[in-house]
Amino acid sequence: MFQQFKKFSSTFNLKDLIDTTGIKEEDFKNITREGLQVVKNEWENFRSKSVEILTPGFSPRLNTLSLTTSNSSNKPRSPLQLNLSATIELATRYENEWNSIRDENKRNFQNATVNGLIQQIFETCKDHFETCEMIKSEANQLPKIKEMIEETTNSAKELIELEKIIDEYVKNNEVKSFEQWKQTQIIAFDQYVEEKKILYNQHLEEFMDNHKVQKAKIYQTNFEIQMDNYRNRKINDIQSFDEHNTIDVSDDVGEVLEKLEKLELETEEDRDALENFLESSSDTEDNITKS
Repeated sequence: MFQQFKKFSSTFNLKDLIDTTGIKEEDFKNITREGLQVVKNEWENFRSKSVEILTPGFSPRLNTLSLTTSNSSNKPRSPLQLNLSATIELATRYENEWNSIRDENKRNFQNATVNGLIQQIFETCKDHFETCEMIKSEANQLPKIKEMIEETTNSAKELIELEKIIDEYVKNNEVKSFEQWKQTQIIAFDQYVEEKKILYNQHLEEFMDNHKVQKAKIYQTNFEIQMDNYRNRKINDIQSFDEHNTIDVSDDVGEVLEKLEKLELETEEDRDALENFLESSSDTEDNITKS
């Protein structure tokens, strides 16, 4: 029996001890440090009781067991003898105590589980209470929030009106700026046109002056050529002309004078020169007629 109990004690582990308390494997994984300490204490208690049962001669609690020793001090000690009835009695007592310990552990575990649930419920209730207090506090702030909402609404309306005024002002300002820009562009364009007109008139006057000068030069050159031809012809032929030729010359001179009278000169100097020439031509014609 000693060997069987010793073998049982050596193969008995913590998991087997926990199984005796009725704890499930899922609950075993969730055991806290305090729960493990309780199981450890029970395990130590179990081992100490096992030692008392196996070695009753060294246990102070087992008074009914005694060691049989030799009366003679010179004789060697005899082997220990196990009292079977006392051992059975102690085993029965230990079994009862162990059952009570297991039941107590089971109750402790259940109480610990209940305590955890109570703590969770307490925390939940605490959160609910705090939430209710917060809602109550917020409810007391509702009138102020309503006033703030009304003020915000009024401010929003004022801002909308102000935005409309600003938009209208910006629109008018843009129109005004455009009108000012338009007037500026019109003035600049008028100035540009006026400058171009002045420049064009200047170019036109210069061109007309140059044209008049060139025209006068051409007229003057043509006139001088015709006069030279006329003078040369008159000098060469004046003494040899007969009456018929005199009449023809007079006719030619009259034609030339008529053309010269119809000639329109633009400058005063040209007109004076033409008149002087016509007068001299008239005198020459009279002299020719007299001769």
